[in-house]
Amino acid sequence: MKRTKQGFTLIELVVVMVILAILAVVAMPKFINLKDSANTSALQGVSAAVHDAVELAHSKAVVLDKQNEAYYAIDGAGSIQFGYPAVNKQGLVEFLTLDEGYHDLSKEWVWAARNNGSLTTPDYWIVTRSSYLRGYTGSDFNGEIEATQCYVKYTTAMQVGDEYAIETVTDGC
Repeated sequence: MKRTKQGFTLIELVVVMVILAILAVVAMPKFINLKDSANTSALQGVSAAVHDAVELAHSKAVVLDKQNEAYYAIDGAGSIQFGYPAVNKQGLVEFLTLDEGYHDLSKEWVWAARNNGSLTTPDYWIVTRSSYLRGYTGSDFNGEIEATQCYVKYTTAMQVGDEYAIETVTDGC
């Protein structure tokens, strides 16, 4: 009677396990890097949305000839400051379409602002993913968002003729 071979030898199983381990070591960094790339891309998308919202608000201010006013509310939109969106709750966020909330960690994006600035320390609006601040219970959202090293920061004009600035920091994404 002829005996038929059933199953694999121990050597064959060890060889397969070694090959799988090598593949895992080589492929794992690629998958981890994809997550970082996705987070960076999402933040760059928010940065582009902020830029578009600022340009939209500025265009509306110019059409209404309100670009030189210290503060003006555009009907059906938001408030502007020297031709660019203000950084309060009625300002920039009114020109954005984003799942965001002021100090609201239940939204996808959380934002904070400093809106009592001066020429030397201008007003700014700062946003990051809420997941980066999970469990945060403090009151310094501005500092906590900056500490993530993964945020978009919009600085508004503080006087006639000033320009706005958008800073995108992705080191911590």
